[in-house]
Amino acid sequence: MEKESVNSSVNSEKDLIRLSDDVHKGIQHLNNLQDNETVQKIIEKSIRKAADGNAIGTATEATQEPSMDLIEYALVSLVVIAAKNNLTSNELRNTVSSYGLGDALSGQISQEYENALPDLRSKLSTYGYTEPFVADANWKMSCSIQSDSINTHGELLYKISLEDFDRTSGGSNAITNFTCNTEELQSLIAKLKDVERH
Repeated sequence: MEKESVNSSVNSEKDLIRLSDDVHKGIQHLNNLQDNETVQKIIEKSIRKAADGNAIGTATEATQEPSMDLIEYALVSLVVIAAKNNLTSNELRNTVSSYGLGDALSGQISQEYENALPDLRSKLSTYGYTEPFVADANWKMSCSIQSDSINTHGELLYKISLEDFDRTSGGSNAITNFTCNTEELQSLIAKLKDVERH
């Protein structure tokens, strides 16, 4: 009965994050390295690379043997996935241990992860896509006397510009610019009011 609870504990830790076969192989290659100083440097470099977002290697790094590239890939993937899933250093340590790394290596990885976690989270917060937030709407009314491109004559037209706030520059950016007539403007206003209510 006790054996079953140990296995379920390992499986629940493994289920915290799912790692690809390549990441699993890279972790296994790390386990095969003998030199502790080299292992520590690889762990530090990989986690620093993940935290800095520096995924482009130098010319000397390109000549590394494939297993070193796989180890680096595995460690970068591991810490990014762990940070994305808000794993604590202890949860990461247990997860890595469940994939076959010894306590010493698991401890080194979890310690470096804990040190780099604020930078990792900061970096992860800059990725992804969010819908623009409409911060301002400018409009200008004009009257179409005659136009070859617009099939109107003597109709009032509204030129609308929707803008959002750019956090990096502190200014505003135009999201979209369009022209509409009075009926289309009334329909737009009604839809915006409906969106605001919900």
